[in-house]
Amino acid sequence: MKRIRVEKSKNFTTINNEFIFNKDLSLKAKGMLCHLLALPNEWKLYVEEVEKWHKDGKKAIYSAFKELTENGYMKREQIRDNGKFKGYDYVVYEVPYAQKRNTEKRYAENGTLLNTNTKLNTNITKTERDYPFELNLEAWKLWKEFRRKEFRTSYKTLGENAAIKKLLRLSDGNKDVQAEIIQQSMENSWKGLFAVKSEKKRKVQEILTEYEKGLELLNQQFDD
Repeated sequence: MKRIRVEKSKNFTTINNEFIFNKDLSLKAKGMLCHLLALPNEWKLYVEEVEKWHKDGKKAIYSAFKELTENGYMKREQIRDNGKFKGYDYVVYEVPYAQKRNTEKRYAENGTLLNTNTKLNTNITKTERDYPFELNLEAWKLWKEFRRKEFRTSYKTLGENAAIKKLLRLSDGNKDVQAEIIQQSMENSWKGLFAVKSEKKRKVQEILTEYEKGLELLNQQFDD
């Protein structure tokens, strides 16, 4: 029989083993949860920052986030300032909240310490689960309400899915850019979603810059 030998060091993170042996979680989700639990409390979570530490791209990261959310290990909470939507906070749990109270009681009876320095709210509505995790859900709800009031129309399932895919593609999964795209369409009373004008200008400028560099190289060759 082969045995596993682990060389331990002082640079380690103490975590609950519950999720490691949870058959409902993929290895990808378990690895992501290990990474998140190793971060300091109140750490500002950015997908781009997580991406720097792994080979996986944004799609895989968002997929892991969604899986953890659906299984109660992660929750995103809306941030509001004077009633205005400012983004999301992410709350991460070692044990799903549905099991947390029973686990705390069992650990207390056994005299084992358990870190409970977390927010105790993991309510996830069915509506949120139906949407991609990388979607700015708050901005999307505003967009649907705008279309209903302005044009007296609403998306059917296939149409909404197609529009969401377009929004994610235009924004590259960035929730702030999604809000800008939707804000632009509402301000201009557009029925559809389009890339933000500033982004178009930037791309045009990049093309012109590359064109000018190419001309400069050609001129240098002819001068030589």
